[in-house]
Amino acid sequence: MATYLHFAPAIALAVAAGTHRTGWRLTLAGAFFAVLPDADFALVTMGLDRYSGPFGHRGFTHSIAFALALGAFGGLWAGPGWRRRLGAASFLALCTLSHPLLDGLFDRGICNAWLWPFDHARLCLDWRPVPMIGVPLFGVERFQRELLWIGVPLVLLTNAALLLRAGWSSVRSLAINGRNPCATHG
Repeated sequence: MATYLHFAPAIALAVAAGTHRTGWRLTLAGAFFAVLPDADFALVTMGLDRYSGPFGHRGFTHSIAFALALGAFGGLWAGPGWRRRLGAASFLALCTLSHPLLDGLFDRGICNAWLWPFDHARLCLDWRPVPMIGVPLFGVERFQRELLWIGVPLVLLTNAALLLRAGWSSVRSLAINGRNPCATHG
């Protein structure tokens, strides 16, 4: 799907997790990984598979296995320490998986090969709320709908995560400083 905001879930996830945890390099890699599944258009353009084939659009690059493999590969470059590598791999896999998830929410287009290589069937999500039937593949109308249906929910979810994190940090800070945040004053 020609989506302008495929990179946005990576940015939102990095902000929600805390930029001190992800850093700009991992965030940039996550944004790249979130867009990468649409590289399958090259295989169709080169004639290596048909549009709806296993290596065509929304085929193997839109699968859970591809997201996990890409995340694991990216995690190898995260630096020393298994926790750092596991965190980076998880982040990158989630960023990659955000792509077919967004594609699956649109009410137009073919479905994703979620279970490739175990099953080549294209599966649609039962809930496809984003109305794109009749909307041009590129242009202002598509961008406006993406902002409404993808951008606004991501901003709201990211802000909710930031508020939860800030609330937890202040509770933890009070506990560390010897104050009980749950104690009643009287």
